[in-house]
Amino acid sequence: MKLLSVVLPIVSGDPEANVSSMISFMEEHSADVYLFPAFAVTGVTCGMKFAYKSFIDATDKALDRLCDYTAERSVVVVTSADQMGNIYLKNGELGKKPEFEAFGKTFVITANGEGEGDVLLLPTAMGGYPCLSADVTDLCQKISAAKQCVVAVANPGFGEAVSDSVYQGFCGVYREGKTVDFALQTRPVPVCAALDDASPSEGWESTRRPHADLRIPYYGKNDPKKYLGELFQLQVQALYTRIRSSGMKHLAINVSGGLDSTLALMVAWEAMKMAELPAENIIALTLPCFGTGKRTYTNAHILMEELGVSGIEIDIKEAVTAHLKQIGHDGETPDITYENAQARERAQILFDMANRYNALAVGTGDLSEAALGFCTFAGDTLSHYNVNASVPKTLVKALVEMLAKRFGGRLGEALADVAATEISPELKSDQKTEDILGPYLLHDFIIYYYSKHRLERQELYQYMMATFDEYDEDVIVKALDTFFRRFPIARFKRSALGEGANIIGFSLPYVSADCKY
Repeated sequence: MKLLSVVLPIVSGDPEANVSSMISFMEEHSADVYLFPAFAVTGVTCGMKFAYKSFIDATDKALDRLCDYTAERSVVVVTSADQMGNIYLKNGELGKKPEFEAFGKTFVITANGEGEGDVLLLPTAMGGYPCLSADVTDLCQKISAAKQCVVAVANPGFGEAVSDSVYQGFCGVYREGKTVDFALQTRPVPVCAALDDASPSEGWESTRRPHADLRIPYYGKNDPKKYLGELFQLQVQALYTRIRSSGMKHLAINVSGGLDSTLALMVAWEAMKMAELPAENIIALTLPCFGTGKRTYTNAHILMEELGVSGIEIDIKEAVTAHLKQIGHDGETPDITYENAQARERAQILFDMANRYNALAVGTGDLSEAALGFCTFAGDTLSHYNVNASVPKTLVKALVEMLAKRFGGRLGEALADVAATEISPELKSDQKTEDILGPYLLHDFIIYYYSKHRLERQELYQYMMATFDEYDEDVIVKALDTFFRRFPIARFKRSALGEGANIIGFSLPYVSADCKY
């Protein structure tokens, strides 16, 4: 008996196209049993489309075609479908029972590894986060060891919509506690993992190691390098998917030479390569104004030159000064109006240039800024799609450092210098973000445990005091004060953020701005 666990690039909402892809793959890769991800026929991200009769009819027609194929070829196909749950197609029939017999073995289709059989099949649909596949591998190894059986899993990837999540495609086969075969979908191509009784394999153990730095809880027990590599991959996959689904050939992005815009530019560059579009189709805008520093200005130009994008510089001092004069501002007092006018002018130029080049406007703001409200409403909160939306500042910096090592040369030197530059919005001279907010390392620690584990202030205080030796109690208390003052009042800004997917496995808790905090 030969089993293939398969992940294909799909077209969300197109059952006919997806079944054609499934049949084409099976024609080229012979097996007895094929496990596909949940919702492989339709895609999992169809939303309300699942409720429309025309879509239900199209799905049924596609499933009928797949049934006919199983009768012709004497194969079994396992997946799941809306309103049906887990299903198997065998001998031209569609079965909804969790258990079936085939090729002298008992197969059990399960969502969580429950059930007893020779082979447990898990057609899953889990939103992606870095090292999700490692977590699933650990689980499948434990289940297959405890039950002395085979476990196979398939999770969707490329082609699923990226409005809310990015699905990390992977497939694996495990036997008696070891991995027989595993594949991670890092490009929009089919991947599969195989088990062939005619060619037994010893398999291998999980190689994950614990991560010792408790100050950055996002890594969990994963190797930071692996975690960051998969995080960047998910960002690239998200933007690539939006490029393909929109049909647009150009991207527009503001490049300041700071951390956030640098990471977003690198994501855009990689996504355009994946989409087989030229780097010059990225319209990179550098828009210096009152607080722009020489270091960030220089790095912005080096990045644009080295990446081969279409760099455009527009000095906005005159336009902002004229606008401030129009609204009765003296143009010199560095107040909140003075700052936000610059950010809003940059947003206007970004969108107008996106219109001019028929481009997607790529957002750059990160999770930490959204949590603390350290962003300009109707300024840098706006974009067509934000690739940094769920990435905290600490990880933005770590990602830029990782990319600096990956590329080297003049580009790598510029990336390393961006990571080493003190964080600042550069809306007025000598502005240092962490002097205003406190260390991002502390805030990102708070965000993680407050959002994911629902720890409250006193619990956070105790945990932080036990974790951070480099900060005294006053700094920790001040960071907590800042977070719990700014987080609730920033709700209105988060409500107006541009679209971006959750790629870290949790999101900021929603609390209405009108609710007593």
